[in-house]
Amino acid sequence: MERRLEAEPEFRARLVVEPGKRVVTGAAGFFARNRPLVQHAMRAAGEGPGLLRYYWRGADRRLYRVSVEVSVTGRGTVTGLEARRCEAPWGLTEREHEVLTCVAAGMTNPEAAERVGCGARTVATHVERILVKLGAPTRTAAAALAVDEEALLAPFSGPEGFAVTAVGRVTGGCARAEPAPRPGPGGGSVRRPIRLGAIYPLDGPRRFDALAMRRGAAIAVEEVNARGGVGGRRIDHLAIEVSGDTDGDLLRAVEYLRSHDVDAITLGNVSPRYHLGAITLAAEYRAPLMHAMVSPSITEHVHDNPGMLGQTFQVCATETAYLSGFVRTLDLLDTSGQWRPDNRRLVALVREDDHDPHRAAELDELAGARGWDLAAMVPIADTRVPWPEVVAGIQAIEPAAVLVCTYVEDELRRFLEELRGSGSRSLVYTVWTPTIPRFEERMEGLAEGLLWSTVIGTYGDPVSARFMRRYRHAYGDEPGSGSAAIHYDMIHMLAGAWSEVGRPWDFGAVVRSLREGVHRGAAGPYYFGGRGQRALAYPDDTWDASLAHAHLVHQVQDGRSRVIAPVELAQHAFRAGPARP
Repeated sequence: MERRLEAEPEFRARLVVEPGKRVVTGAAGFFARNRPLVQHAMRAAGEGPGLLRYYWRGADRRLYRVSVEVSVTGRGTVTGLEARRCEAPWGLTEREHEVLTCVAAGMTNPEAAERVGCGARTVATHVERILVKLGAPTRTAAAALAVDEEALLAPFSGPEGFAVTAVGRVTGGCARAEPAPRPGPGGGSVRRPIRLGAIYPLDGPRRFDALAMRRGAAIAVEEVNARGGVGGRRIDHLAIEVSGDTDGDLLRAVEYLRSHDVDAITLGNVSPRYHLGAITLAAEYRAPLMHAMVSPSITEHVHDNPGMLGQTFQVCATETAYLSGFVRTLDLLDTSGQWRPDNRRLVALVREDDHDPHRAAELDELAGARGWDLAAMVPIADTRVPWPEVVAGIQAIEPAAVLVCTYVEDELRRFLEELRGSGSRSLVYTVWTPTIPRFEERMEGLAEGLLWSTVIGTYGDPVSARFMRRYRHAYGDEPGSGSAAIHYDMIHMLAGAWSEVGRPWDFGAVVRSLREGVHRGAAGPYYFGGRGQRALAYPDDTWDASLAHAHLVHQVQDGRSRVIAPVELAQHAFRAGPARP
């Protein structure tokens, strides 16, 4: 009779466990051959009330839809177990169903391959077919759908097997993530963590503020997780340090994050020679990417390819704003009487990668409109600049002011040493590099009187001050005025978008939330309304300071950087150097 019933398409086996007795309705032989199902029901009873559904590959190799329901009555805890013969969801094969469960459990392709007993490339092929069958754009979306539809499969083949616990976890083997939100004993829930991927420079000229980036991001992750995460999901910060300025290292880091199904990527200040390749590769994955690199080539690339790169966000203006800020600052100092230049000649030293005749013409026009003469625009490399030759050229011009755009502290030091040693009295104006923690101390007086600006940085306002206190308390060190706060803000912006959308794996919805919202962070307001989906700068892009980062100009005075512009945010007045003999 039992064999005849099992041959029926609508076969169901039911078992109810009540205090002190067991009632079986259905096929007792089925439960005898599938004892792990009964054992699981007994464990579920100890976890408290709840309903759990999953798929079970029976001893007969057929597929069953299993429901375990635990309820509390006046007589005590009652556990109901039902197994109904069924077809695989979405038309999946047995192996595809196993791979989908691995993906939902948080496994990478190599881990899934080890679990199901095949090669990693075979798993990758299964994943591609799964995405097509589920109509899911990404692995993360497929995992989320499997969890929402309660489509996990147990047990797995292998010596350790898999068990689906009473709170919905997939455990055993390599699984390390909680895919399904289920009521726990205390009424809470445990969910798959949000994976945040981050790439930071380990060495080379961009290493100077990588530590501040990591620390700022770590503080934000800690804050979000201390509040219970995002919708009950904690953030896991998967950080990778890229050794050297090589294209291969950077691209491998992006591939690694993609293989680990991250929900977003933040990118440190990597080599400008390779960042476009990394950003393009990350865009294929479709997860939101945030960075603070200022090369105009990035925003132009995003602007020209919105369909492909629409998930890329630049959290600050490009370095083109530094050029207009240079002229604007000199004009302010001159017209206000704070500085009396001997002549109207200017020299600009700009990075080779961002030097072109069009930009030179723009700066020349901007300077000319304010009565300045751009005597020379000189391209310089990132490193190993022949400063004696460059400074000799500057001496021949004897400009009133020199703009030097270098993001490498060692190069800035060598330039200042050479220029000061030459006896030049030109006003020196640089960008960004002095945001590095303890820059002024390391310069040992060499930077005294130096003007410098940043298109994004801390203001000293209550929001910035609170973050800086937390940083000092956590690390016993200064955060600087740039990267630490910026990467702190990136995490909070992403967390806000994830919270609003409610589905971190829905990349399109998260991107729309980031694009449409305004966030007030430790480094000022963020609104991605600029060209190439970049944040706005004040006053370069808009006079609405509630939507833009202030373009801050500092001067090193008595070994400390003081904000001198814009005037509404100035903390100190410009301090002129000694008069010329």
